[in-house]
Amino acid sequence: MTRKLSLGCFLLLLFSSFEVLADSKLVKIGDSLIDPQALTIQGLFGQAINGMSFQQDAVVSHKGYQYVAYYDSQRHVCLARRKLPAGKWDILRFTDYDFKSNDAHNTISMGICPKDGTIHLAFDHHGHPLHYRVSKKQAASTPEKTSWNEELFGPVISELEKGKPIRITYPRFLQTPDGDLQFFYRRGGSGNGDRMLVDYDPQNGAWLNTRQIDSGKGTYEGSKSRCSYPNGYTYGPKGKLHATWVWREGAHTANHDLMYTYSEDNGKIWLNNKSVKLQEPASLDSPDITVARIPATYGLMNTHGQAVDSQGRIHVVMCHCSDKSFQAAASKPGESLWGSAEAHRYNHYWRDNNATWHHVELPWVAGNRPKLFFDSKDNAYLIYCTRNELATIAGATAASEWTDWKIIHVEKGPFGNEMLGDPYRWKDEHIISIMVQGLAKNPHDPTPLRIIDFKVAEK
Repeated sequence: MTRKLSLGCFLLLLFSSFEVLADSKLVKIGDSLIDPQALTIQGLFGQAINGMSFQQDAVVSHKGYQYVAYYDSQRHVCLARRKLPAGKWDILRFTDYDFKSNDAHNTISMGICPKDGTIHLAFDHHGHPLHYRVSKKQAASTPEKTSWNEELFGPVISELEKGKPIRITYPRFLQTPDGDLQFFYRRGGSGNGDRMLVDYDPQNGAWLNTRQIDSGKGTYEGSKSRCSYPNGYTYGPKGKLHATWVWREGAHTANHDLMYTYSEDNGKIWLNNKSVKLQEPASLDSPDITVARIPATYGLMNTHGQAVDSQGRIHVVMCHCSDKSFQAAASKPGESLWGSAEAHRYNHYWRDNNATWHHVELPWVAGNRPKLFFDSKDNAYLIYCTRNELATIAGATAASEWTDWKIIHVEKGPFGNEMLGDPYRWKDEHIISIMVQGLAKNPHDPTPLRIIDFKVAEK
């Protein structure tokens, strides 16, 4: 069923397309078909399996090539690549793994280690044994010389550190500033789990130093179990590793509060918002890590967009309701678990260099979970899909301290996925490559998977 926008939001969309920020201009420069027959599912959590907000990452650029990880209509794990800027997509379809799930949690995440050129894939998890495979060394370092076939990758295995099989949810790969690779995952279940971090050693091709980085212990309004839902893990320009998240109490409950910690040594020691070292993994009772109080009755969603600007300031855009938006939607807190849909707004939180957090509520009804980017002048760009399946880019200027948010481009759909961008191409070229997949008309219908490219031309 097509979902409707409010009249005010529709008019804003209609008259805002291709407006420009004060010192930059957004231009669409490409629209590339990856696969006309990409998988959709029909499960408890929707139809999208390619393009979910917790995939970090599904689109990665390296050494002049772009890579996309996804499932095709035959339920193969696929890895596509093209030579930038507009080469033909070559698709590697793994035929030795049987993907059966209809659970939208069971996405694919990809990582590329710059130091040794290995490509890493983790896929099909929701509390399941690890499904992980890695390419031969230099596969991404010398793409012109790399034969793109299944023999490039090793078998599917269930452990990172030798002899230590693991069960995981939400795999995430992250490149470090010095060219290494890290792996984050949840151990345990929704409302009762901890986040873990592992380091990859490119010299020996081995994983090591598995460690816990947050904890579900503590008591909140009578609840004694919880888990974090991170917006992401992001390195800033000075090598700081930033983490923000919300807490979820027990399974199938709402989220609450915004938390923040950072690390100056690649996630070994963590510090709170006041730059004081945490003595144990971050938990409900850790001092000075709660940076915004957001009640569980305000429909706070989980796993949004975060980014660090050129001055090392962490930014988060999250979706939740407020007293003002509840009033506008003629609803009130607690009426439903996730709040009134018409009362959902995007909320921008950011931390200044004095460790003070700022907040502004964006003025339109929110769509799905967004991703966030900053250009070299610290203007902000937000990508998301509206409630009636339009791919949308919004922006705000650093000069206004990000209070002048407006919609600057709308791409006609309908699309069924959450918008994912390529953070590496953005960093290198200021091109936003957005992965989009068409909305299925009937359950399980395959639909086209595409990359749409936008160039931010700074004045």
